[in-house]
Amino acid sequence: MQYLKKLSSVFDISALKQAQYRHYFFASLFSTLAVWMGRFMFGWLVWEITESFFWVGIVSFVLLIPTLFVTPFFGVVSDRVDLRNGLLVWLSMQSFLAFITFALYLFISPSVFSLLVIAFVFGCVASAGSPLRLSLIPRLVDKETLPNAVGLGAILFNLSRVVAPAIAAALLTLIKPEYIFLISAIFFLCAVLFNVRLKSMLPTPPETKQSKFKDFIKGFSFAYQSKFILLMLMMTLINSQVGRALIELLPALSGTFTKGQPHDLAVLTACSGAGSIFGAFFISKQKGEIARLVSFIMMAMLGTAGSLLAILLLPSAKLLGVFIFLLSLLMTVIGAGSQILIQLSTPDSIRGRVMSLWIMLALGGPAIGAFLMGAVAEFIGFNLMLVIMLTLACVGGAWIRLKRKVT
Repeated sequence: MQYLKKLSSVFDISALKQAQYRHYFFASLFSTLAVWMGRFMFGWLVWEITESFFWVGIVSFVLLIPTLFVTPFFGVVSDRVDLRNGLLVWLSMQSFLAFITFALYLFISPSVFSLLVIAFVFGCVASAGSPLRLSLIPRLVDKETLPNAVGLGAILFNLSRVVAPAIAAALLTLIKPEYIFLISAIFFLCAVLFNVRLKSMLPTPPETKQSKFKDFIKGFSFAYQSKFILLMLMMTLINSQVGRALIELLPALSGTFTKGQPHDLAVLTACSGAGSIFGAFFISKQKGEIARLVSFIMMAMLGTAGSLLAILLLPSAKLLGVFIFLLSLLMTVIGAGSQILIQLSTPDSIRGRVMSLWIMLALGGPAIGAFLMGAVAEFIGFNLMLVIMLTLACVGGAWIRLKRKVT
């Protein structure tokens, strides 16, 4: 525990002092590395084959679009099952799928079609576990520590965005692409071994038994009737169409502004990850003051608009990394901030269903955004794509300023 005391003198790591969250945190270290290595490979392989904004947008779309129809069902499931056991099954499935991908590409060369099919299956499996994961975190820590737990998780998630692409890009110079999927499978298994140490977390018994559809509608009604939760969901949607969508198009941005080598994409991804880490660190220092977090989300929306305007006016390869850093920082403040506020406003018995709505917008939204914005950039013009994103960010900032009295 001495290392925790040393870290706590610099960072707020109060959540890591709670043993159950600590097991989950170290498991997430491996699972997030596995996720980002796989996503890096899908984007890179598609760009290598097509050199097209449109097709990179399509692969992002098929990775994330399952969130819109898989997540709601498993949001209901997460409120009915032992969260620990559900998490172990989910991670095991991801490991198995990564291994199958490795085995497949040992015998055939990657094609756009095969990459899209596998990416879609990956997206379906990933979407199934997201409500489990978000429902689990508030059960591992107390309410006062929840912002720190979410912030530390976001730091880890985004640190993996820096480390995993760097590892994958380095490995591409040494081994064939399919072996990176094998490494991803091993990392998922390591996450399973850490999470085995979690205690059983049985669901809250429902007042009356209902169908899964009626249970989902109950969660939707709860969110819709809460003006505050509805406002945070709308900010999440706008964020998904702007900052998140642009980050999904990083392989294409790298090919447009740079020579499009693996190193160039890894550098931009590192800039994005570093910005998100700073944003998550900022959020982890907060104490759950609702009005304060809402103000930060508003300022981040307006800052996003300013960063997009800078890219539009100063289209420089040298400055692109700086702008990506700023966009990712602000994107994380909006995303993590809205997640914390919704978590704090939702009871355990319905959390999985309400958070599945947040996941649909936060993860499924960028799938649609990357597809639409990629199509605009490919067939109409890159600058028009930036203007559309800038306009949406301005609308979001003005909207939350007008509506924040609901807090």
